Amino acid sequence: MASLLRWGVTAVGWIAMIISLFVVPPFYWGWIHLILLACLLFITEYFPFPQDGGRVTAHFPLLFTLCFLYSPGVAGLIFVDVLLLVTWLRRQSFSRALFRTGYTLIGLISAYLVLIEGVPFLLPGVSTVSVMIGKLAVFAVVYELVSKGIRDILERAANPRYNRWWWRGGLEPALMIGTSLYSAGIILMGEQGRDTDPLSIAFFFSPLVAFSILSNVIARLARQKRKMELLFSITMGINRSLDLREVMNKTLMLLTDVVHYSYGIVYLLRDDRLIPEVVSGEGEVDDLKQPIPLSRGLSGWVAEQAEPVRVIDARRDPRCQKEPMVEKGVQSLLVVPLVLDGHVMGVITLGKDETHGFEELDLSFLAVLASQAVIAMRNARLVEERERRILAEERNRMAREIHDGLAQSVAGVLMKTETAIRLFDSQPQQVKQWLVECRSKLRESLKEIRYSITALRPSPAVRAGLLPALEKRVLDHQSETGQKASLQVKGTPYSLPPLVEEGIYKVCHEALNNAAKHAQAEKVRVVLRYAESEVWLVVQDDGIGFSLGQAVAKAEANNRYGITGMNERAQQLGAVLQFITSPGRGTRVVMKVPVKKEEKPKHAHQSVTG
Repeated sequence: MASLLRWGVTAVGWIAMIISLFVVPPFYWGWIHLILLACLLFITEYFPFPQDGGRVTAHFPLLFTLCFLYSPGVAGLIFVDVLLLVTWLRRQSFSRALFRTGYTLIGLISAYLVLIEGVPFLLPGVSTVSVMIGKLAVFAVVYELVSKGIRDILERAANPRYNRWWWRGGLEPALMIGTSLYSAGIILMGEQGRDTDPLSIAFFFSPLVAFSILSNVIARLARQKRKMELLFSITMGINRSLDLREVMNKTLMLLTDVVHYSYGIVYLLRDDRLIPEVVSGEGEVDDLKQPIPLSRGLSGWVAEQAEPVRVIDARRDPRCQKEPMVEKGVQSLLVVPLVLDGHVMGVITLGKDETHGFEELDLSFLAVLASQAVIAMRNARLVEERERRILAEERNRMAREIHDGLAQSVAGVLMKTETAIRLFDSQPQQVKQWLVECRSKLRESLKEIRYSITALRPSPAVRAGLLPALEKRVLDHQSETGQKASLQVKGTPYSLPPLVEEGIYKVCHEALNNAAKHAQAEKVRVVLRYAESEVWLVVQDDGIGFSLGQAVAKAEANNRYGITGMNERAQQLGAVLQFITSPGRGTRVVMKVPVKKEEKPKHAHQSVTG
């Protein structure tokens, strides 16, 4: 129905133009002026303003001049010829161009008839110039209301989501007022008897034409600038976020600034189906969230062929049959594949509810964005693989610790318990000694279990903050081991990135575990010092000390990786880790973590001493 109304408007406009050619006597001026004005009109149409898909132009002063120097029919005929030529040169939609000629012709001829037949301006005491200016104002208002009113009503009928009413656009009303004032200059020039030869006309309209060209060029440069900013923003987002959905959401959201679309979908390929991971649109999008097979629509075709495609009219392309967006009325499509290591991982599909809605440059830009999205997919995969590897390593470590520590202790306790049962009557003193030893072993095993449970839980530094987590860890260490433990904070504390806080806590936790298991110390002191560009962690005990080389060799031989794990955490932070120890002289673990200045928003916190 909406399509029939569009063609009806086009037919009415063309019929009115033809009738006007025969009813209103044309050619008041000469051919040279007509050709010159037609050329100027062509330039303003070829270099439109960016609003509303590039269909807003500064053509009103030229149409007004053609209408009154010749006739509304001649003005309409010139406009039709110019617009169709521009449409052909720019490879745009002829159906939309014809619709535009229709409502423009109706508005032009309606304004002319209202002005000539229905508005008396011959008032006593009113100058001729004032009368002409009044006529211009009436002409401009009627032309704008009729032409843009028809356009907006039929656009809304074709698309209920249409909300680009001309009075809300900002540019169209302002441009109409500005060009109307420009048209008033034509009246003043004629009334003052100034020369109106073709050269004077050309000079008079040259600022208008130059303004159109300059505005179009500036808009294109601004669009290119926004494209570069979008690429930079997405690249930064990929570097900062490992969440693929978050990156895709941001990509589609920012894409609207440079490539206007009605609907956008990011599909991921899983089990020979395209799963809509992210969906964006101007209207209801729930029906676009259903998975589709590879055999369906243009998105499936691109996923199979791994080729980017631009379709200017989806209704005439057999590949677009059963495409979800086309079923919602989309007429133009951009589809690019997401290719990772030679394999298609998904597609990005954009749709617009008009033919010729996208340019070839839009396809190239979307392909570049797809390559950035592939980087996000690669990063997400690497992180997922890394997490699986870390999980497997952690499980293996726990299995080794349980086998080497807890299992051996429990087995020893079990053997002594069984022996004690057999010898309870004959050797009660020996049984008592064994039970004491079993109690000691069980307490050590309980500590091992608590350490393992603590390692499995989310880091307290993440949940509560670094300083509260260290305070609690020091107090727990003192209560569990009987070693006198203290925490001292030096300098003014400031917030650290979560990864840094977790790394410091984990290293301190492991250092305290080692002090509890091996140091035989009476005192343990933890110092956290905040400097200008680094944070120091020191864990010092007065125990028996050890030989670092022998300890590392023994740990590797027994598949224990406490010191190695501490080193790995320090390397992740770009920190320096030192073990200052020797037999009989205690142990000091020192870690120096570099901190960037922009990562240090300061907050008040008092030093804590235990």
